[in-house]
Amino acid sequence: MLVPTLALVAVALCGIAVDLVAVHAAQRRTQTLLASAADDAAAMIDTRRIQLDGATVVDAAAARRVVSAHVGAARLPGRLRRLDVEVRRDSVEVRADLAVGRIVLRALPGSSAETTVTVRARAVVTG
Repeated sequence: MLVPTLALVAVALCGIAVDLVAVHAAQRRTQTLLASAADDAAAMIDTRRIQLDGATVVDAAAARRVVSAHVGAARLPGRLRRLDVEVRRDSVEVRADLAVGRIVLRALPGSSAETTVTVRARAVVTG
């Protein structure tokens, strides 16, 4: 009687571990993508401002286009629910909400088939 119960507990714990590893891997891949997108977006300097008064300012429209192109070309590890790009004078912050599918625990009654992961990345212009 004890052995089948322990086997069921072991299977449930393995399922939890598999799902947590999959969610963590999706979060890490998305973090790498957003960090690259934010870095490239922060490089979009407004050249007219430099010519006018010498100020190094991020071009907001160009930065948003770069982030959209990065995310659009990438193969995300889940379904993109939300993408926010906040452009400041000398920085770009990107926030994404990603729905990552569960592998094992979706089979349990009452559990959701997805987990939402929020990932942020920020790049700052220096110099």
